Amino acid sequence: MHATRFAGRSRAASYLAGLVLAVSLAHAQDPWADRVVSYDPGADAEPGYTDPLVVLGEPERYTGEGVYPGAVTPFNPPWLPEEVVSVGQNGHLLVAFDEPITDDPAHPFGVDFIIFGNGLFLDSDFPNGRVGGVLEEGPFRVAVSENGRDFVTLPGEHYDALFPMLGYLDLPGPYATEPGSLPTNFTRPVNPRLTLDDFLGLSFDEIVALYDGSGGGIPFDIAPSGLSSVSYVRIDVLPGATSPEFDALAAVPEPSAGTTVVVLVLVNALRRGR
Repeated sequence: MHATRFAGRSRAASYLAGLVLAVSLAHAQDPWADRVVSYDPGADAEPGYTDPLVVLGEPERYTGEGVYPGAVTPFNPPWLPEEVVSVGQNGHLLVAFDEPITDDPAHPFGVDFIIFGNGLFLDSDFPNGRVGGVLEEGPFRVAVSENGRDFVTLPGEHYDALFPMLGYLDLPGPYATEPGSLPTNFTRPVNPRLTLDDFLGLSFDEIVALYDGSGGGIPFDIAPSGLSSVSYVRIDVLPGATSPEFDALAAVPEPSAGTTVVVLVLVNALRRGR
């Protein structure tokens, strides 16, 4: 009897958790960059990787179709010309969001938007996937604006390595040739307090666990800009940089009242099943 009751509670939890995800996605609207305002490939951009429109829309989960196909993981990032754009030294990429990115401390870890590059972890135990370092390109700076004219540069110089992209939660390994069935959340950031030292020596499964459902990407908080919301993000690659490549940009969505309601329903259902 207890087993039956537990199974019923598990089914209810799974069903309602699915509703939470559905409502969250419905309220997220469109978190991806919508328009390329301007692009200068700069010096030494990778030949053939100069179509800036590839950064619009959702990040890639599966790469290499027709050549060397495989799921996107921190050891196997997007790499096709129709998936990433290269920005050389002294070049820039400026994109606009139709729905503004907001500064909200309630966002996970206070992160307001995420930039997805194609840096990767070096595999010290190939093909098993164990972090021995990173292959990164840059540095670049990031600036934000409300109106597309007046920009505020966010602190720091950045590289495209942390945190390499992850497309699925249920892959059998770091070089899986088939897509998974459980997609990661590309609007959920990895904890920005983590550093390379936290990943060195970790296995692929341990990386997935540390990402905690996230699809990776470089996290940014717009609070230092002093702006409450922004609609434009500009990436400026610095002189002497190695040319980074970018796949997408995403705004972290606002928490929704609808999600809260479904969470309460889930809690109540589980209580009734005791």
